[in-house]
Amino acid sequence: MCAKHRKRWKKYGDPLKARSKRANGSVLAAVRAAAEATTDECILLTAPNGGRGYATLDGVHMHASRAVWITAHGDPGEAHVLHTCNGGSGETGCINIRHLRLGDHAANSADKVDAQRQVWGEKHHRHVLNEDQVREVLRRYKPRDPVNGGAALAREFGVSASTISCIVRDKTWPLTVR
Repeated sequence: MCAKHRKRWKKYGDPLKARSKRANGSVLAAVRAAAEATTDECILLTAPNGGRGYATLDGVHMHASRAVWITAHGDPGEAHVLHTCNGGSGETGCINIRHLRLGDHAANSADKVDAQRQVWGEKHHRHVLNEDQVREVLRRYKPRDPVNGGAALAREFGVSASTISCIVRDKTWPLTVR
């Protein structure tokens, strides 16, 4: 299946499978309960397809963990709601207020990398180069060189100059390639 349909399948689940509906208000009841949690155990609220749970709070659709934070502490504005459990990933759908904290985008991205949910290099579905080719690019790269500069290497390996730039600036390949 194409990337668009795979993404839709992942987000909404199997279109041929009968969907189970939650009782009206059950998600908001779970959000309110999690906002007042006194236990240190994870409180899980998962989506019907198994992913992270969502809630609609004051007409706005959001991750359930953010809804819990808003219920307990008010709107955090531009801040991200991060998890302290599951290696910081929140991947299992934990909404326990005691496992939530605020952070910025950089902290959220760092949690994603630490929890090994960041897809790099050959694991990415749109990769063009393999590890050996990336090592060769890193070994040969010399800025603005007519033979080993970004544009020349891009032509040689059949990628764009911005791809070479992202490789040498550690944007698209992990540091383990070095």
